Amino acid sequence: MSDLVRTLIVCGLISGTQPFTIMGMFLVLGGNNGTRNVWWYLFGCFSVQFVIVVIVGSIVGGTVDESSGPGRSLIGLRIAAGLALVGLGVWLRRPPKKEAPDTPKAFDRLANVGAGASYIGGILIADYQGSVLAASALATAQVTQSQQIIGWAIYCLFATGIPAVAAIATIRSERAEANLHRTIDWVMRNRRPLASWICLVGGLLVFGDGLVAYVQAS
Repeated sequence: MSDLVRTLIVCGLISGTQPFTIMGMFLVLGGNNGTRNVWWYLFGCFSVQFVIVVIVGSIVGGTVDESSGPGRSLIGLRIAAGLALVGLGVWLRRPPKKEAPDTPKAFDRLANVGAGASYIGGILIADYQGSVLAASALATAQVTQSQQIIGWAIYCLFATGIPAVAAIATIRSERAEANLHRTIDWVMRNRRPLASWICLVGGLLVFGDGLVAYVQAS
């Protein structure tokens, strides 16, 4: 169970710090009725995690032996995902060939949307990679149903908890709320280096966790 908890924490950190998810959250928060719509946005992200991790994890949970071929393939998926994130982080450190717009075109509509559109936006921009990796970890974990639920809760504590805490801190702090648009502008201007560091750190965590799991399964 301890190995599963470690993996789910790493997956939760990947989902909770996903750069596009965080950028989308701040844009929704800074728009019309942002303090209401941001919770619909986060609920959309949570829905993705629920469907992938809970439903898929409960169906295939414990059905794959880590030491088997399919089990090692799932662990290899973690390692490959970690390497891919590291590679993306290195690539993002290169200067862009042309100057990017202040706000990515895909996020333009998030600033002034309603509750329903915020929810759909959360579903579309949510991190799928961490959720899939968490579900694959549950697939190879020999745990009880109650332990699966605890594992899912640990994952969601980080995956949804990190952006939720950031939203609450912004809403409840008068100073933070007053500087919200300045914060959004700063995040958008520095989104490339921020995403680079998040991918590098997250990729190394995923790669290390997968490598440990692979050695233990050997």
